[in-house]
Amino acid sequence: MVQLLREIAEQKGITQDHIAEQTGITRNNISRIFSLKYRPRLDIFLAIAKAIEVNVFFEDRESKTDLSKAFEKAMTAIGRRPDNLPGN
Repeated sequence: MVQLLREIAEQKGITQDHIAEQTGITRNNISRIFSLKYRPRLDIFLAIAKAIEVNVFFEDRESKTDLSKAFEKAMTAIGRRPDNLPGN
């Protein structure tokens, strides 16, 4: 999900400095979160989402919105697509 926020921020041209200013989270911590070196608590995740003006919700699988494309790209980037997961 953090990868998704990063992708959306990049698409919107929102910098980590802007996110830090809006949330009060240091830019260094934003960088650590976006590079997946730190897993944020839910309140921090939601603060970042608010800073990049993203509502957090689930959408129907058939949707083809830009948000869905960003989600797919983020999930592929971290290797979490069902086709790429090992079988049980």
